[in-house]
Amino acid sequence: MSAIFGVIAVPLGFIMKACYLLVKNYGIALILFTIIIRVLLLPLNIKQQKSTARMSKLQPQLQKLQKKYANNKEKYQEEMMNLYAKEGASPTAGCMPMLITMLVLFALIEVVYNPLYYVTNANRDDLDASNKLITDLYTVSYEVDKTEETTLKDMIAKIQTENSGISEDEVYDKLKEQLSENENIDKLEMSDKQWKMVISAIKAHNDIDTGFMLNEDYITPSLAKGRPALLNFSFVNKADGKYADVLELVDGTGKLRDTVKDFDYTFFGITLESFPKWNGFNSGSLLVIVPILSFVFQLIMTVVSQYYTKKNNPTAAASMGGMKIMLYIMPVFSLVFTFNFPVGLGIYWVMSSIVGLGQTVFLNTVYTPEHVEELIKKEDAQKKKSGKKSFMERALEAQQQGNAQAKGSDDDDELDDDGEPKKLSKAELKEMQRKKLNEARKRMAEKYGDEYTED
Repeated sequence: MSAIFGVIAVPLGFIMKACYLLVKNYGIALILFTIIIRVLLLPLNIKQQKSTARMSKLQPQLQKLQKKYANNKEKYQEEMMNLYAKEGASPTAGCMPMLITMLVLFALIEVVYNPLYYVTNANRDDLDASNKLITDLYTVSYEVDKTEETTLKDMIAKIQTENSGISEDEVYDKLKEQLSENENIDKLEMSDKQWKMVISAIKAHNDIDTGFMLNEDYITPSLAKGRPALLNFSFVNKADGKYADVLELVDGTGKLRDTVKDFDYTFFGITLESFPKWNGFNSGSLLVIVPILSFVFQLIMTVVSQYYTKKNNPTAAASMGGMKIMLYIMPVFSLVFTFNFPVGLGIYWVMSSIVGLGQTVFLNTVYTPEHVEELIKKEDAQKKKSGKKSFMERALEAQQQGNAQAKGSDDDDELDDDGEPKKLSKAELKEMQRKKLNEARKRMAEKYGDEYTED
């Protein structure tokens, strides 16, 4: 499934890149991107509005069929399909906009998590190497902190004390040996090149574990373990850029470091890789405003949607019953979701809710039930004039044709005096198959105007 999101993320990345090049700020680009995506999805939303209107119109007839064929589900399904085909309705048509919206949302997670991949011209191999280095450094720091409450600086000092007179390179060779003995560090399966970068980073900053990698104000553990791409920004933007030189180890030129440094991954001073935290209203926890706004606007959108559903389609609103409660789960989901992802994704969610609210009001104001009914009548008239058949009509014809062929095949079987299929000899069976084959060839020849000669 993640592969699908990755494929969708590529064109989204192009749109996001165009927005960023226009405004040179990722937070504002994210807002522009949200509006563009919502506008692109508007035709699907209109289609959903029409589909909902069609289905609502059929509800009384469907209820009659359900009562009439309560004891014959097969007949009910058949008559229901006939009704859908006759009215040009499809029960699944309204699901498409919702499905596409969800696919876009989860594909957007890829873009928000990897702006350096999708928006900048940074070398992909260098980014992969940088991400691996960050994960390795975090794991080493975490495992050292776990064992005997020591630090990298303590380990280095101990090696120097126990091996007086050894060179600096030998000290770090012994440090590598000791670190590689840790089972969890060994699972990283670092190559010699990767070990060299890790040791070089420690050599440049003996306090990189306690001073940076384990400081949650700088490095978020969940990102370090699973999504380290955003932490490239932490190296250049946090701790006054003291550890930015670590990124130079990846390419040896500082090009990646400069690319990260020049990329404005902020929104009104907020670094978008940060996570909202609920720990009292201090400077770091103000990010909780984003999840709260997400919850509020999702709730408003749900209430407004319910209002229009009840106003424009009271029958459908009454039939929802206990399902109404499910609609209010979405605001709660948005609150939890935005607390567990970087604030950049939360800002997208908030903007998406605001634009979605505007679209809901627009659709229900402009595309009233009366207007939608007029549009449906025009569409039906155009389809009838063009002779174009709906999906349900084609599906019904295919089913009927299949049933007819199956029935015809059964009718062709010879029956004995008791009405049972007659057992045929090999010669009789071969002759029957020859006749059927010739009949099929004759039909194909008549269809395409070819000359037919019987075998």
